[in-house]
Amino acid sequence: MSTRTFEPPRPPRRWGLWIVSALVAVAVAAATAVQIIDTAGRCGDGVREVAGGECVGVTDGAYAFGNMQQLSAKIRDENDKVAKSGQRSVAIAYVEAMAGGSADRGPEATRQAVSGAYLAQRALNAERATLPKIRLLLANTGRGDSHWKQVVDQLIAMKDTEHLVAVAGFGQSNDRTMSAVQRLRAAGLPMVGATVAADGLSSRTAGFYRVSFPNRDQTAAAAGYLQEQQRKHPGYRVQVIRDGNEKDDYNTSLYKDFSAAARRAGLKVDDEVIPFRSGEGEEATAGNALSLVADKVCGDPKPPDVVYFAGRGRELRRFIEAAGEGGRHCPTTVLSSALGVYFDTGGDGHRTELATLAERWKYSQLTVYYTAFTHPRISEEVYGAARNGPFADFERAYRDEVGGPPSALTSGQAMLGHDATYTIGKAARSAVGVYGTRQVTARMVLAMLEQTNGRSRVRGISGYIAFDPDTGEPVDRPLALVELRRPTDAGEAGDTYRFVAALHTRR
Repeated sequence: MSTRTFEPPRPPRRWGLWIVSALVAVAVAAATAVQIIDTAGRCGDGVREVAGGECVGVTDGAYAFGNMQQLSAKIRDENDKVAKSGQRSVAIAYVEAMAGGSADRGPEATRQAVSGAYLAQRALNAERATLPKIRLLLANTGRGDSHWKQVVDQLIAMKDTEHLVAVAGFGQSNDRTMSAVQRLRAAGLPMVGATVAADGLSSRTAGFYRVSFPNRDQTAAAAGYLQEQQRKHPGYRVQVIRDGNEKDDYNTSLYKDFSAAARRAGLKVDDEVIPFRSGEGEEATAGNALSLVADKVCGDPKPPDVVYFAGRGRELRRFIEAAGEGGRHCPTTVLSSALGVYFDTGGDGHRTELATLAERWKYSQLTVYYTAFTHPRISEEVYGAARNGPFADFERAYRDEVGGPPSALTSGQAMLGHDATYTIGKAARSAVGVYGTRQVTARMVLAMLEQTNGRSRVRGISGYIAFDPDTGEPVDRPLALVELRRPTDAGEAGDTYRFVAALHTRR
């Protein structure tokens, strides 16, 4: 009998199971890879690293941008208190190039503005028996606001997920800011600008408001002031220096607006306009051009009594330095609507730079004025006395909560950051009174911002906040004429913003 070797039968081929297993393995590997990539590109929740190593996006304070570590921690703590309270809340986002690097706006100016926004959040949440409570989000659009679209899309998505009802801030007037405002307006998110001046931001389409003044208001105030000087002092000469960089709408509108305001005010201006041309990435060329401008102005046997400088603060600073180059005297007055002479300086790293500016400025003997959005003295002008307005409490809170000296408030940045955020918070509170206690929406806040005028104005740090219902521009409040003081010889900024007068616009 033959012996047969028993071979067990092969199991049936389960192709489907193998395929499913293989697909699961691939999916797990892919998910792991995506997670690794995502983690590598993330700086924190809602914040991602982009080319160049900068972190952009939206945070509740858990991630700190630039020089705002302590401030971000305070914002995070306040947001956590709101969340733990269980009370109804809404979110307000503050948008800026948080680490600076946006034209002539540096990180210290941004930190001051965000400090004001935080103090507004604190003040709103401290009001008893009021809803909704406020959560503050910080949105970094990156250097030069170059990542504005990514951040704006995040904010639009947060309308529902975070009950985001409005956006405040916008530190720089440029084409990226214009695009961001247009996209947010189309998405139904209302905005209150803090420190932007471009005329093109105003629109008959509701959605954008601001506590700062557009160029046309600043130039109208400047022309009115100079016309008054001309009336008091016959023969008072006014000359214009203009930036001819057509790519910068801010500079272009400054010149056009001042020219139009001068005609309306009856201000006599020299026929010869002295041009120069700025440009990002062309700092050396701009410096050369401004040296030639200084030669023309300061080399005149009888310089003009005043020159109106239609350009940004960084170029104004170069002109000041050029005026005192080689120990030259240039005893005239410069009046500008430009910000930023000091906004990109602060701390020990800039001390040498400021010492050079101080030396040149001392030689030149220039007097430098500019039309500021606000100043601590404006609060006194509006409310009648320091004790009558909210500034005294704000100054105390700034010192206690932020830790900055009161002199830091003279730039007006913290005041404007506060007022933009506070105005939105008040609109959200008004929405509860009008629409009831259900969840406040962006549409409700927009409706209340439209009504912020007349008897419904907001008591801001920089004066009463009221908006033109057709354009969203500020109405019925003065701006400030401020003298810029030179740094100390040791390179300390010190008391750099001296209040001169309150100015009213003449359109």
